[in-house]
Amino acid sequence: MRIASRSGSRTGSHDNNYLANVSDLVAAFIFVFMIMLAVFAHQLATQTKKLEEETRKRDEVRRELMAADEARLQILQDIAMQLRHADLTVEVLADQGILRLSENTVNFPSGGETPLPGHHANVGRLAHAIGVVASCYAWSGELGASPGARSGESRKSPTETSEFSEYCYRPTSSPPYECRRLAFRWRLETLLIEGHTDTVPVAAGKRFHDNLELSSMRAATVHRMLTTCEPGLDNLRNRDGLPILSTSGYGHTRPATNDPERFAANRRIDLRLLLEPTDDNAAENPIKVDLRERYREG
Repeated sequence: MRIASRSGSRTGSHDNNYLANVSDLVAAFIFVFMIMLAVFAHQLATQTKKLEEETRKRDEVRRELMAADEARLQILQDIAMQLRHADLTVEVLADQGILRLSENTVNFPSGGETPLPGHHANVGRLAHAIGVVASCYAWSGELGASPGARSGESRKSPTETSEFSEYCYRPTSSPPYECRRLAFRWRLETLLIEGHTDTVPVAAGKRFHDNLELSSMRAATVHRMLTTCEPGLDNLRNRDGLPILSTSGYGHTRPATNDPERFAANRRIDLRLLLEPTDDNAAENPIKVDLRERYREG
């Protein structure tokens, strides 16, 4: 009887130890599970916060881009209004940020860098329209009084020696212009004069190597004509203090039409606007930096 009693005691002790070990394992498992759950909850909260921040940034960029598009469209429409008042045919391409001058407004002879003689005066009208509107949306600079700007004279002084001076004049009347600068948070960063050509190769013996050079010279010639008529255009500056008026050439790579009956329409000038935000901290704010790069690329 004693032996049986001792045996039972050992068995009960073994069972108790086994249960204690299982209880410790379960407790350890629960502890590890709680730690894992806490880590998962922390990671989930971090990812959720990151996603919310990225969504907020995307929404802000989207709102700013919409505001930029609205400002750009307003500027394009303002310039177009000035030109249409002068009976010139232009087209606003809002999605591209472009003002397109028709082949009846500013066009070029095949292979030539200077606008058709009958269109020289239209470049003077364009200079006036850009001067009126761009001076409103530039960061700084004044057109100032000049024979081709706001002096009220109909033409440049005979003492002016530029080859284009004779084509510069003021319209006898202009529509009243309301500068809405304060309604928008964006300003002109660049106003590009874009030169284009048709697909006809440059003839042998010409001083241009190819259509790309020809288109660049067309833009440069129009730039020179514009600043002759409105010398103050060179004074209009962007945020970095650089002139907003610039040029680019695309050769025949961006045709306005593939209609063979309107082939001359590809020998043209487009105006493209690039804007930048007005925020004082735009240079340091990562969102604004990203926004400016996206806008310039788009």
